[in-house]
Amino acid sequence: MMSRLIKPLMLLAALWLAPSLHSLAAPDNANAVRRSTIQFKEMGAFKPIELRGVEGNANFPFGVRLDEVVTRAKLAIEYTLSPALLPDVSHVKVYLNDDVLATIPVTKENTRTPRKLELMLDGRHFTDFNKLRLQLIGHYTNDCEFPYHTSLWANVSQASTLELELKPVALKSDLALLPAPFFDHRDNRLLKLPFVFAAKPSFDTLRAAGGLASWFGALASYRGARFPTHLNALPERHGVVFATNNERPDFLAKIDPVDAPTISLITHPTNPTGKLLLILGRDAADLKIAADALALGKASLSGTSVTVKSLEYPARRAAYDAPNWLQPGRPVPLGELVGSPADLQRKGYTLDPIRVNLRLPADLFTWGHKGLPLDLKYRYSQPADEANASLNIELNNEFVESLNLTSASGNKGKNRLTLPVMEDGFVRDISGVMLPAFLLGSSNQLQFSFYLPTSDTGHCRTVLPPDMRGSIDPDSTLDMSGMHHYAAMPNLAFFASSGYPFTKYADLAETTVVLPEQAGNADIETMLTMLGHMGRSTGFPGLHFKLISGSAAKQVKDADLLVIDSGAGEDLSDIWGKSLPAMLDAAKRTFVSMSKPLDMAYEWFGLAPKKAAAPAASSVLLGSGPLAAFMGFESPTSPSRSVVVVSANAPEALTLAMDGLLDNAKVTAIRGDLTLLRGDQVDSFRVNDVYYVGKLPWWSWAWFHLQNHPLLLTIAGIVVGLFIALALFAILRARAARRLTERK
Repeated sequence: MMSRLIKPLMLLAALWLAPSLHSLAAPDNANAVRRSTIQFKEMGAFKPIELRGVEGNANFPFGVRLDEVVTRAKLAIEYTLSPALLPDVSHVKVYLNDDVLATIPVTKENTRTPRKLELMLDGRHFTDFNKLRLQLIGHYTNDCEFPYHTSLWANVSQASTLELELKPVALKSDLALLPAPFFDHRDNRLLKLPFVFAAKPSFDTLRAAGGLASWFGALASYRGARFPTHLNALPERHGVVFATNNERPDFLAKIDPVDAPTISLITHPTNPTGKLLLILGRDAADLKIAADALALGKASLSGTSVTVKSLEYPARRAAYDAPNWLQPGRPVPLGELVGSPADLQRKGYTLDPIRVNLRLPADLFTWGHKGLPLDLKYRYSQPADEANASLNIELNNEFVESLNLTSASGNKGKNRLTLPVMEDGFVRDISGVMLPAFLLGSSNQLQFSFYLPTSDTGHCRTVLPPDMRGSIDPDSTLDMSGMHHYAAMPNLAFFASSGYPFTKYADLAETTVVLPEQAGNADIETMLTMLGHMGRSTGFPGLHFKLISGSAAKQVKDADLLVIDSGAGEDLSDIWGKSLPAMLDAAKRTFVSMSKPLDMAYEWFGLAPKKAAAPAASSVLLGSGPLAAFMGFESPTSPSRSVVVVSANAPEALTLAMDGLLDNAKVTAIRGDLTLLRGDQVDSFRVNDVYYVGKLPWWSWAWFHLQNHPLLLTIAGIVVGLFIALALFAILRARAARRLTERK
């Protein structure tokens, strides 16, 4: 009898539990294969690849995420072969991690037009870090040949691709893996990391999340970072969750309360290949301690969970000392600006340029300055053809200087010192180079290109050096000592390129972020993405910014303000009044009189003629299409402090602003004090007058501001001349009187 009752009860229990079990079952896409297409230009091919000589090589590094494995891949190479290559003895080898996967034969047919090779690859050839290599084996004659003859070439297009099919794998829950899988340095794509909160997170909780977002932004570096926001909802796979004992998403309802700041790692409840990083605490103050400990690397991370008993914060950062920026007050070795000394070396017949990324403070005053001095030390193989050997220096793809490369006994120009040939057969040279001030920006790239041609000594008598090498010594230095900080504001180009003025202090100690009182997903995501943008610029987490609501913005003094407005919260005109260059909402767009900015150099230095605000000339436009804007103006409550507004006519339109900061082409178009973003279109304007931040010596300040006013400059010159003349007259008169007295 009992068994008969148990079976129906079990059936009823199964039916009752079915929905909840189904909701926790792995979704169909938990093990879905991800397809990724990588172009060669994304693997470092800055221009079409040219393989030259009898053994020309090109390398393309790429990574595979720790939480994925390659199931299969397809390589599509678009190439063009020299018609002078001999069939049968000439070909191109395709390597993956030093295994030969295929060869491209040379035939009479495939040297006439560009061709394409498609090659299927087995996933077992791939590891975490991979190197795809192409090698030309080329010959143009069966007799004696010059190995670097100009007819020995093969070109490979940047548009060649590697298509990967990637299957997700489950990692163990171990905090020692951090920052993976949330950020994986093997992955060169834009970082998209979901941040998860309770249905209505407090501002203190959001502030803790902002510091961690800036840390992930610093890790993402050139990739850029976005932080999709989930309120009381699970992300699809990986995510960072912020929860206190009383403020947590529903899916964490059964997790035991914590009694200290805690960092935990768990498996995603519905996706066995996903991980959730839990930032837990008794309250929001605990959340900030846990998040900051992670960002500062102060927590000893291993296992599934750690608690932070106490946290000692570092001293407040000084102005302009961001780790990613050229450090002030001392010569900075180039070795500090690259990952390793190997990045400053090149080897081969055709030496690829050595690239050094260089970030400078946006408000560096370069007007009237000669430039940035570079004390350059470099080594190179003795050139066989001294007449044509050179080291070409470029800044931001603009030519700076060309240095002749000769043997140790060759003639040198001024500011050049050649040391004797070293025992390893290389020549060491020292040269002083001035990087022009007008080429410098917030984000720069130095390029050093060694050109060491070989010479054909005659038929069958070619003598080749063992290697062609060129390197920049890591102790070569750049020095911006003596340069001042002074700039015309507002200048949205500074914000778009480096997060200035907020990043003046890398820890954002003088930054206040303003959110709507009822911040939604779009507002929070925009705030996190902007903070990630600042961390990307400085390389340091912004742990000391303040977060307030719009209603409290008028009381903020001695701080720069970043205002997020999705068009659904407070009316900004009630807070900022006529300071705003534009107003956007769902129904209308209001603009004051606008004009396109002048030449970018004028915009950069604040030399554009001033414009009087004309409120009567404002215009009101009606429309419902998505529109976002960046706006900049001087804080009405604190002179020389800046306000940057990220605004949109609807919450979903804020995506345009976030995408704009992550698109290098759009970043270069953001400037002035008003930038409108609609679709792929970016329009920038100068609406209001400029104001100045920073300090200059009085003589530099006077000269800079008077140069736009020739009449005042003339009057000042006359006054100074008269003063000097009168002073000399008085001195000479006194001397004459003294001589007359002595004669008596």
